[in-house]
Amino acid sequence: MPHEVKRAVGLAVALPAALLIASCMSDEGRLAPDSPEHPWPIPPQSAAAHASTVPEREEAGERGGSAKPLIDSTHRYTLPELMDLAQRNNPQTREAWERARQAAAQVGLAESAYLPQLSAEAIAGIQRTPLPIPATLVPQGYFTSDTREVLPTLAVKWLLFDFGRRDAADAAAKENSFVANVSFTGAHQRLAYSVSRDYFVLGAARGKLEAAEKALQTARIDQDAVDARRKNGVATVVEVAQARRQTAQAEFNVARAQGAERNAYEALIASVGLMPTANLAIAPIIDERLPSSPKQALDALIENALSNRPDILASLGKIRVAEANLQSAHSDHRPSVGLVTQAYQNIGALSTQGGPYYDVDRLGWSVFLQFSWPLFDGGQRKSRESMARAEVGAAHDALDQARVAAAGLAFATGSIAAVPVTPPSAP
Repeated sequence: MPHEVKRAVGLAVALPAALLIASCMSDEGRLAPDSPEHPWPIPPQSAAAHASTVPEREEAGERGGSAKPLIDSTHRYTLPELMDLAQRNNPQTREAWERARQAAAQVGLAESAYLPQLSAEAIAGIQRTPLPIPATLVPQGYFTSDTREVLPTLAVKWLLFDFGRRDAADAAAKENSFVANVSFTGAHQRLAYSVSRDYFVLGAARGKLEAAEKALQTARIDQDAVDARRKNGVATVVEVAQARRQTAQAEFNVARAQGAERNAYEALIASVGLMPTANLAIAPIIDERLPSSPKQALDALIENALSNRPDILASLGKIRVAEANLQSAHSDHRPSVGLVTQAYQNIGALSTQGGPYYDVDRLGWSVFLQFSWPLFDGGQRKSRESMARAEVGAAHDALDQARVAAAGLAFATGSIAAVPVTPPSAP
C-alpha cells in the first residue's frame, strides 16, 4: 500500500476518534448560576442530599454577567427597586457568582479524568552517534551513524482503573459546586436583609429628623413668645433663659438627627454596593401596620430554619466534600492501571561512515498497559489521610454550630414576633 494511502487511512481514523472524544466532554457551565443578579434556587432536600440537582442553563453567548446598572438621580427608589439594584451591583453577590462558576469548572475538570487524553506531538532533528565495533572490522574500533528524522506522533493516554480515586474527586467537585451555589443564594439573602435593615433604619432616622425639626420650630415659637412677653414686662429673665436653652437643645437634636440620617443613608448606599458619592434618591416608607403574630408554632419555625437555611445546607455539602476527600485519600493506597498508545510516522534517513543515506517513511505504533502502585512515599499518603479525617470532623462541628445558631436565631425571632403588640391607652 502506498505511503499516501496509509496516511489518508490514519487521518480518517484519528479525526472521528478526536470528534468522539470532544463530544463526550461535559459542559460544566450548566452547574453554575445563570447570572449574578438572581439567587440560585435551592433544590428540595431529596435532591440536595445527592447534591446532583443543579439548574440547567441556556447557552446564550459568553457568560460574562450583565453590565452594572446606571443610577437615575431623578428617580425615587423603593425597597424592591433597591434590592434589585443591589443584586445587580453589589460586589458580594458577583464574587459569590464567580466562586460558583469556578466550582462548576472544577466539576468539568474532574469529569475529564474519565476520558482519554489525546495529544499530537512532533520531533525533528539530526544526530551523529559513534558506536563501538571490533577492530577486526574497522581499524579505529568505532563507526559513526548520521541520522535525520521527523517523527509526527499521535499519543493517547487513558487511565482505566484507579479503584475509586476519580470517583471521589468527581463527587468532591460536585459537592463543592453545590456548596458554592448555596453560598451564592445565601449571599443574596444576606444582601436582601442588609438592604431592608438599612432602608428601615434610614426611614426611622428621617422620621426622627422630621420630629426634631418640628420640635425646633416649636421651641423657636415659644422663645419668640417669651421674648415678646419680656418686652412687655410680663416674662422674667429666668423664663427667657429657659426658652433659649430649649431652643439650643432643639438645635442640637436637629444636628444630631441630621448626622444619624446621613450615616443611615451612607450605610444603605454601601449595602446596595454604590460609592459614597452616589446620588441616590430614596422613597419614603409607606405607613403599614405591624405584622401580626406568626401562625406557625415556634418548633415549626426552628424546623423550617434548620431545613432551608443556606448556611446549613452548605455545611451539609462540606461534610460530603470532606468524606469524598477521605475516600480519595484511601484510594491513594491502591494501584492504578492505564493504557498508553502511540502511532507515529518515521520520516528519516540513515548514513554510516559518511556513506549514502538510506531513507525510511513508515508507520510505527506501540501499545502499553501501565501498572502503577506506590509502595513507599515517606508518609505522604498517611498524612493526607489524617488531614482528610480531620476535615470530616471539622465539617461535622461546623454543621453543629450552624444548627445551634439557626435554632437560636429562630427562637429569638419567633419569641419576639409572638409578643402581642397593644397600643397605649388614651389618657
